[in-house]
Amino acid sequence: MKSRLHRLEIRNFKAFREPFTLELEGRHLLVYGSNGSGKSSLYWALYTFLQSANKPTPGVAKYFDPADPQNLLNIHEKDPATKPGEIALTLRDIATKNDTTYRISQTVHGTRQQPAILKGDLASDFITYRFFFGFSDFRNSQTFNVWPLFEKEILPFCVTTAGGRQTPVQMWNAIRSGQPNPYANKGRAGTYAYADFHSATKRFAAILPGIIDAISSEAQSFYDTHFAKDDQPRKITLKLGLTTPPSSSGDNQAEFRFTPPAIGFGVKIDGRTIDRPQSFLNEAKMTQLALSVRFAASLVNLHESDLKLLVLDDLLVSLDMSNRMKVVEILLSDTFENYQKIILTHELGFFREFRRKLGPDHPDWSCVSLEGTPATAISGRTVKTDLQKAEEYLNGYNLDEAALCLRKVAEDTAKRFIDHNEVLPTKDFVGLTEALRAARNKIQAELPVELYEKVVRNTPNAHRNLLIASDDSDLDGNTALDPQTKGRLKTNRNRLRSLISTEHVERLKTVKLIDDILACTERVLNPAAHSGSPPLYKKEVQDALNLIAQLEIRLAS
Repeated sequence: MKSRLHRLEIRNFKAFREPFTLELEGRHLLVYGSNGSGKSSLYWALYTFLQSANKPTPGVAKYFDPADPQNLLNIHEKDPATKPGEIALTLRDIATKNDTTYRISQTVHGTRQQPAILKGDLASDFITYRFFFGFSDFRNSQTFNVWPLFEKEILPFCVTTAGGRQTPVQMWNAIRSGQPNPYANKGRAGTYAYADFHSATKRFAAILPGIIDAISSEAQSFYDTHFAKDDQPRKITLKLGLTTPPSSSGDNQAEFRFTPPAIGFGVKIDGRTIDRPQSFLNEAKMTQLALSVRFAASLVNLHESDLKLLVLDDLLVSLDMSNRMKVVEILLSDTFENYQKIILTHELGFFREFRRKLGPDHPDWSCVSLEGTPATAISGRTVKTDLQKAEEYLNGYNLDEAALCLRKVAEDTAKRFIDHNEVLPTKDFVGLTEALRAARNKIQAELPVELYEKVVRNTPNAHRNLLIASDDSDLDGNTALDPQTKGRLKTNRNRLRSLISTEHVERLKTVKLIDDILACTERVLNPAAHSGSPPLYKKEVQDALNLIAQLEIRLAS
């Protein structure tokens, strides 16, 4: 990826009445917005902007024309003449740091046929919760046909076939009306119209199975990698297939017939075919399967582009929190590393869990809360972590508030470490001291304590490497050992060197760090101790902040 979205500006578009600006500076974006705060409008602003590159100028102007019934202007704005609608994106070249701003409005179509936006539109992916509702919204008696979803959500992003001049969606758009002769031409012109339509239908029918099969295969691989372990010992096999190919017949209006495609979705469990998966599987499992299909479509149809956005709007509303965090791990993995990600949610709990998953230091992410109403103005407020809040309070000499924030950070960090960074059901209340001690005990349980207390701890850092031979020349010169045995001994020596010099030493340092935090808990991190006690001093709160910042990093790694 050579370009990143640097700035987004919106004015008088859907929920945004007053000028709205987000300074992304090339970072990924996590957005929380309650209902009516502009979250989905942000999604549609980005979608409309990228789609505009391939539209004729009138097709863009209508979105900002107050007289057009299809306009997307803010319904509360009574004077659009003085506040015309506009969307502007600024892209920054990663190498040169040069910025380029593109704008669309009623009078400006700055994206028209611009290569950066055209390619960005094809390479980017927009996924909303509606895809998953549509994927499973079939009655028990209905046959699964996901073509309507496929046509709208996947086909526009499919790559051009090898040697083809048209994209799959262009090929489909040429026949989707089912009207080969809309002007009722007669004679040779009419004959050619029907012949051209039949040829176009056959071309689309020829490339569609390959697209679907590739997505189906990738979907199975994606599901096996990310979700299948929950099915053990059962094995779930999914299949996306073209059950009805597009076809046309007849050479005149009376005889002409057009059949649109149908795409079936099937599931096997331990080899047994499930005819109606929407009736047999629960909503969470159906969402996992739909996610696999949808993400597979993104991975199969990888366009080359300087700009690649992955925009997700309330994607995981039908999953419980633990399953949502599995998807978060996928989004944060190398699978989608080439995308600049924009995650939108109306659930504050999910927003907080996602932010915690990012860890204590996430310079590549911007976390924003949308505030305000469409009738007045909407703004984006950067959401700070409790550690950042503590530092602000500390610098403002509000030491009690800083200490409270630090307590929350320490307690949350310890509890999440105990729970393996998973989102678990609510347990009995565990206080800060108990959580820190449990974290320390968990670390110590993984250590051969006697060895490290009697050997490693009593050996200075500079001398620990001398506990094990620095090279393997003694093994190489030992003729009594065969090559395989030498190899195993060398491997085990390397492991032992690492344990003595690095891994377990770092764990002991973490234990010492927790002990230091426990030592300041009663004085600094216990809010009940502040009333009637000697006042806190900035240095002791600063020392606690430094310790807890280290703890976040150590327990998150």
